[in-house]
Formats: sequence, structure tokens, C-alpha cells
Amino acid sequence: GDDLVPRQQLERLADGWWRSVGTAPQMLMPRPLPAGWLRVRLRMSSRVRGHLELHADTGHGFRPADRLERAPVSDEADLDFYVRLPAPVRGLRLDPLDAAGDFRVDLLRVEPLSPARAMSRAVVAKFVLLWKHGLVTRCLGRALRLLARGEVGILAHKLFRGLSTPSIVGPDFANLNADYRVWRRRHRLTETDRRHMAETIRLMVDPPRFSVLMPVYNVAEKYLRRAIESVCRQTYSHWELCIADDASTRAETRRVLEEYAHNDVRIRVAYHKGNRGIAATSNTALSLATGEYVALLDHDDELAEHALYRNAQAIVAERGLDMLYSDEDKIDLSGQHVEPFFKPDWSPELFLSCMYTCHLGVYRTALVREIGGFRSAFDSAQDYDLVLRLSERTARIAHIPDVLYHWRKLPDSTASRVAAKPEAPAAGRRALQEHLQRIGRPGTVEAGALPGLHRVRYAIVGPPRVSIVVASACRPVNIAGTTSYHMVRCVESIRQQSTYKHFDISLVHRREDMNAELGAWLDARDVKCVPYDGPFNWSRTMNLGVAAAWGDVLLFLNDDMEVRTADWIEALLEFAQRPEIGAVGGKLFFPDGTLQHAGVVVADCTPRHAFYRFRGSFPGYFSGNLVHRNVSAVTGACLMTRANLFREVGGFREDLPLNYNDIDYCLKVITSGKRVVYTPYAELTHYESSTKSGTYESELIAFQNHWRERWPADPCYNPNLSSQFGDYRIDLR
Repeated sequence: GDDLVPRQQLERLADGWWRSVGTAPQMLMPRPLPAGWLRVRLRMSSRVRGHLELHADTGHGFRPADRLERAPVSDEADLDFYVRLPAPVRGLRLDPLDAAGDFRVDLLRVEPLSPARAMSRAVVAKFVLLWKHGLVTRCLGRALRLLARGEVGILAHKLFRGLSTPSIVGPDFANLNADYRVWRRRHRLTETDRRHMAETIRLMVDPPRFSVLMPVYNVAEKYLRRAIESVCRQTYSHWELCIADDASTRAETRRVLEEYAHNDVRIRVAYHKGNRGIAATSNTALSLATGEYVALLDHDDELAEHALYRNAQAIVAERGLDMLYSDEDKIDLSGQHVEPFFKPDWSPELFLSCMYTCHLGVYRTALVREIGGFRSAFDSAQDYDLVLRLSERTARIAHIPDVLYHWRKLPDSTASRVAAKPEAPAAGRRALQEHLQRIGRPGTVEAGALPGLHRVRYAIVGPPRVSIVVASACRPVNIAGTTSYHMVRCVESIRQQSTYKHFDISLVHRREDMNAELGAWLDARDVKCVPYDGPFNWSRTMNLGVAAAWGDVLLFLNDDMEVRTADWIEALLEFAQRPEIGAVGGKLFFPDGTLQHAGVVVADCTPRHAFYRFRGSFPGYFSGNLVHRNVSAVTGACLMTRANLFREVGGFREDLPLNYNDIDYCLKVITSGKRVVYTPYAELTHYESSTKSGTYESELIAFQNHWRERWPADPCYNPNLSSQFGDYRIDLR
């Protein structure tokens, strides 16, 4: 950090520390750099939380489009990334924080790479990534075919993406794990906690009994002992451990099981004479169960000490619960707890994307038996199949926002690599397809963006007519060096690129803003113009557009949008037509390729766009940006809803003229009993704020006054995550 020159909003402190006195501090590195690949190492410490950004000056000043990196900053940030400069740069600018506070830059090293060195590192990075996901063989074949066709440039592009996109599987685990160590220290059980739990259990009326089901096969003795001991040390004593051994060939496995069964009458063991698979073994364990609920434990994992207590507590509070699930983490080979997964409350559309509930899963025993237990046809995805069938029978599902399960990262476990069980994704898709057939919903199941992720595509029934409602100020703008209108580009994009054709477009505009030339252009393209008088009010404008629309489905769109995926309307409509879903939004990008919208977090009654301005390829929290999932709100810049529902809940609130009216609508939809969905398969570019002039605190206050009591927390956003930022970092306040 010695080469950095302070530019603004900075005060020098002692021992290399600086103080940011605003929200836009800047430091310059006046060092010319050649075009090509750079490796950037950045290490800094901070006493506050925020984001850092690194910008380049390519000869036009430090423009937003020339930002090289944006990353969260916690107590310590250690970044190592690669960027490609399309042109030589005059220097770099570090924006160390977007908040006031103290920080220290320990290292900023920028290393230009020759093409040969960049290529070699790209090959290594790509191989590691493909190996982790079990895709080496498949992609090697594709690479050889590209070489055979002489398409070296395409192959090089694919390889270099391994440098420019360092992670495709989840959050920044370096920062996440550091924060999680702090979180675990703060949530460690004390003797006072244990005494309180014991007293609470003593006062419980009819405390539930848990049967922990553990199928076993040839597990290492030390891990088997740790799994069993994690049950034995539970603070809640009303349990039994039902173990089924699937004809293990390791002598120590049977010896350990007999030892524990002899020492504790609550531990019961059954043995198979021949190997029958995970589902059959789980069913054998289920046959031993006498408890009201069963809890699933893998033979090399561990339960948190208070796991059964927290489940009993939830069941006593709500006796009708049929299923409970908790948050989870992983234990690496060094014994460290890493990669915590803080989950949302029950989210049906997310569950169709992946088996996110997973561990710890607790289910009413009678219901598990009623639906037929585990099915061997779905071995490796047997738990997913079980919960799909269970969710068809009940909606009494609860989420416990606490880490109650520790999943061991062994080389042959999916906790380490999805490719450890290559048959699991296909089994999961088969289970999903059967689920659709059982509930009578025509549709298909496709592989998702990564192994273990799925895409459900409901068949579009009708097809329904979609009325696209657009508000525009009709102002001329400079687009690619030519004077035109955002609305022109928007309409051309929809007309030329959309594969769904059963739609109409209505443009709502102030009467005085429309000129004859633009009006004639719109009329020639069957765009219905809806004029109004008076000042701009987005909510009133959209409500006017709906009054003039005749479609079964409404699609609200900003005029500064451009289609990226041809089947974007179908991707939205697949969900919007479902009676249980009230609003759907897509994945929006800024012109520079960064994220503008991937769902809205409404925690502490303050709406925030998740991962706003992160690079467009960022996968989100546990791949959340890559899958269809439930959210509390989506942006009105691209929002699809059914016309009858829109009128039923009262449309957009006109006392919120510019902002939060879309969030308000989504919350009204949810409180009416419907769900809101984000889908990554409808992609558009958003040239934001061409219509609206900004955000206003008065509207936020009005929104919060209306919703604060009715919306105390975001059910799609875990309470252990920061509501201050909304970007899924752990809350350490």
C-alpha cells in the first residue's frame, strides 16, 4: 500500500491506518500498465464493514464502466484475482470503503502477465474448477472438437473465463469462513445456556421423542464414533438412535456399533446380510423407530449439541408441525467448521431448484411411513424424493435459523464435491419429474447451471395474452452516438428478439411529451399510447396502463430495457400463470454487465437489491442467482403478475409516486397468500433511472410506516445474515 496516494475523504492515522471521513474515499496508484492480463493481490484490514472497489483509468478518467473489482470488506479482506485490460491504463484508483471508518491497506500488488503465463494460469484454474464439479471429461471432449474445427479463439475465450470468474459455486468463502469463526464464538453454548435448556425441558408438557435414523456402511471408525457421540451428548434426552448397517465389510464398524448398543439402551442396531443401498438401509432404520419424529443423520456427520432441543422447542410451540429443517455447516479435514449455509424459510420454488433443506431434516414419523418411506429408485437423491412427496401432503413446515448440523467434507462426500455422487443430479431430476406428474402440473425438468441444480419448466397453458405496460418520459437520448428514444430500443428489442408472440404493448406517457414523429413510429408497430396529464407518478401511470390493458397477464417494464434472452416472457410466464404465485421478476444487468437485480431483500423493512453491482457472473449465495427461487420482492422494472390479482390487491399505491411502490405491491401479494419468484432465465439489460429521477427518504419512511409491524423480518433472508447490507454476509453486529 506504499504506492497509494490519498485523493479525497481521508485522514492519516498512526501505524499505517487511515480514516475514511465520508462514503467515497479514494486512493490513487499512478502507475501505467499495459493492455492484457493482470494479477491483483489486495489485502486490507478494516474496523467497519462495507465494500471496496478498484478502478482503472484507460485515458478517459475513472469511469464506472472501467471498474475492475468490487468486494465486501470485513475485519480482514484478502483478494487474489485476475482482470483483463482491453487497453493500456494510466493508473489505478482504490476506493477502500463505502462507509466512514478506519482501515489499513497492507498490500496492493499488481502484476502484468505475459500471454503465455496468463494462458497457463487459465488452464490450471479451469481444470481445478471442472474437477471440482466432475466435468473434466465432458469439457475435454468439447475442447478437442473446437481444436479440430480450428476454433482456437473460442477455446481461449472459454479458458480465460476461468481467470475472470474465480468462483461459480457460492459466496466468497474466504471472508465467509472468517466471519463464521466469529459467529461461532459468539454462539457457543455456555453452562448457563445448558442449565436454561435443562429447565425448559423439565417444564415441557409431553416432550416429543426423536428417533435419529443413521444408515451405516464401511465408515472410518473415528468418524462413526463422532457421529454417535454427537447424539449421545445432546442436551435433550428424549431420543433413540436407530442404526441400520448395510452389510459393512470393515470389522471395526460392527464392533463399534455393538459397543455403543451395549452401553446405551436408546441405541438400537439392525444388520443387513447383503448390501441393499442407502434407501433400503434408511427404511430398515425407520422400522426401528418408535419416536414421534425422525431425524436423519449420515454416518460421518455430527449433530450440534442442542440440535434436538431446538427442534423440541419448535414442536412444543406448534404441535402441528410435520417437517422441520435447520441451517448447517461443514467440517473440513482439519476439523474446522466452514461454509455455513444460513437458509431461508420454506421456499417451494427454491426447493424445486435444489435440495436446500437437507440437514438437519426432522419429519413426523407417521407421515414418513404413510408416504412409503425412502425409495431405492432414487438412491443418492432419496432424501430429496422423500421431501418432495412429503411436501405434497403438508404445508406445516418450519425452519430453525440455527446451525444444528455439521456435514463432514470427506473426499468421497458431496460436501466436498458434487461429482463425488455423479448419479445424484439425474436422480433428483427424475424425482422432480415424478413430483410434477403426481400433482398434475404439466412440465419438464432440465439440468440447472451447475450439477445439483435443476430448472422446472411448467407448460404454458393457453397461451395467455400478455399486456406489456411501459411508462416513458419520451425524452430523446444519445444511444450509440445516435439521437433516439429508450422506448424505441425497448420496443425493437421486444418485437425482434422475443419468441413469445401473444402480447401487446401499451405506452403510458404525459400528453405534452409525445411528439408526432415518435407517435407515428409507435403506431406503426402497434404500440398503444395511453396519454395522461399532470406530474409524473409511476404508480398512477402504471395503474392507468392496466386500466387500458386487456391481457390476462400484466408485464410491467421500464422503457430503458433491452432483451437478452429470447424466451424471457416464457420464463416469467411459466411461474406467473401458477395460481399460488403472485409476482415474478427476472435477472437484470447494467450495460457494463454488472448485476442490477436478482431479487430484493426486505430485511428491517428496508428494501435492498441483493448483490447490486456485483459482476454479472457472480453466482450469489449458494448459487441463488442461478436458480428460480422465492424472494420477498422483485423490481417493477420487470415484473409480471396476473391482471385479476393486480386488481384484487389494489394495484400500485399512488402515495408512493416514484419508489418502493413495486416492493409494496409484492408484499401485498404475499400477505394475500401468494408467493413472489425470481427467475434467472429471463435476462434483460437495464439502463436504469432513465424515467425516475432518484430515491427519496420520505417515500422510504412512508413505506416503513405502513409495513414495519406487518413485515418485521424477511422470510426469504436468514436472520443470521446482515440486514444492514442485504448481500448475505453474516451479521456480526
